[in-house]
Amino acid sequence: MTKTKWTCSVDSDGTASLYCELSEEGQPPKSEKVKLKGVCYSPAPINGSNSYAPALGDWYWDEFEAGTTFISSWSPLLLRDFPNFRHLYNNSLRVYCMLSRQLEGNGSFPVPWDSGHCFTHQFFLDLAWDKFAPPEAKMRKSVLVGIPLPATMFWKTQYDRATQAEIDYWTNVLRETVRSVADHPAVVGFTIQNEQDGADVCYNKPELAKFWWGQVEKMAAIVKEEAPGKLAGMATHDDPNIPLKASSYMENCPSIDFWGVNTYQTETFESIFKDYGNLPPRAMKPVLLTEWGMPATSHRNPNDPGTIYADDQTCSKAAQVVQKMLPQAFAHPLCIGLYYFEYCDELWNQPEAPNIYTWWGGPPAPGFPNGYWDNDGFGLVSVKRGPGLPNNAPIWDNTRPNKPIDVHTNRNYLFSTVAKIFQATT
Repeated sequence: MTKTKWTCSVDSDGTASLYCELSEEGQPPKSEKVKLKGVCYSPAPINGSNSYAPALGDWYWDEFEAGTTFISSWSPLLLRDFPNFRHLYNNSLRVYCMLSRQLEGNGSFPVPWDSGHCFTHQFFLDLAWDKFAPPEAKMRKSVLVGIPLPATMFWKTQYDRATQAEIDYWTNVLRETVRSVADHPAVVGFTIQNEQDGADVCYNKPELAKFWWGQVEKMAAIVKEEAPGKLAGMATHDDPNIPLKASSYMENCPSIDFWGVNTYQTETFESIFKDYGNLPPRAMKPVLLTEWGMPATSHRNPNDPGTIYADDQTCSKAAQVVQKMLPQAFAHPLCIGLYYFEYCDELWNQPEAPNIYTWWGGPPAPGFPNGYWDNDGFGLVSVKRGPGLPNNAPIWDNTRPNKPIDVHTNRNYLFSTVAKIFQATT
């Protein structure tokens, strides 16, 4: 049986290291220093959303039988995308959601928490590990598994009002999900939450901050109990006041292995690494840039809903920023890796941007190459409906994904720029 053990640390000089120990059956273990060259992968179909119950963005579960009914999985999405990863030269994928138990269809919590089907994720992880390729052709991808614990589990005011069913569900599903995938060699580690931070709960109000960071440690400790050979972390906004004002709380999170930061800096990452590099010794950990990316669409006329488009000029502008920023991140001694946001867009059904067919220019964002963002703005590939499907077609057809599935097209200049940097980074 193949096993992987992941460890990371920061030495006295402020240099971070990430190591993977690979144990193949019948062979002595090998330890390799790794830089995570990743892409955020959340292939929500058009008219779907990562906020939808019951799956909450889990596109990776295995097919199964429910009584006499066979339930197909989202494997057509994975089989569409994984061959393209070979051209991207990424060595990791960040997914935002894996759940051993899903919510009820109406978004309520099952009682008891384990009363529903137990979802597994073997097929996806085997694809990432390139299990089906011959040894000489393997291009394995480690997977950073996201458990989407909500603000309810970290914000004291929300936690105090939560039902016992909700608390039981999230606490137990965290443990069960981690346990179910911990032994798979593709898993590098887990994030226990994504962007559930805030000024009051992280540093401004001591009562709230003590609870928030206490929950971070409690949830991360569950990860380490169930997966001692994998990494535990989280992803917060690029808020400089977290390392500047919350360091005393961060010192009390020994179960966290790395600080994950979702950032969209366009000039330099130095402020991030400087602030996290000045943490006291007990809080000092490697930094993983859990999101960074550039929108790749543009508008000819911001008042005309028919003029959203992607063109070589816009992708070229985005690629220029990529060429400057990615090598800078990988070269910093405190950084153990970066996840590009993202492979394909996940934001189809947000309140402010209902779907690809509804124009929404959004607020000005002068730091981006195109000066704004829209709901097909991010992604190394563009997305359109499968041939013949109407714009309002549902994503699910009774027991299987609605077909034909969405069509992806590489944004070639941007895609190749990221690929070349990944390929050249060791």
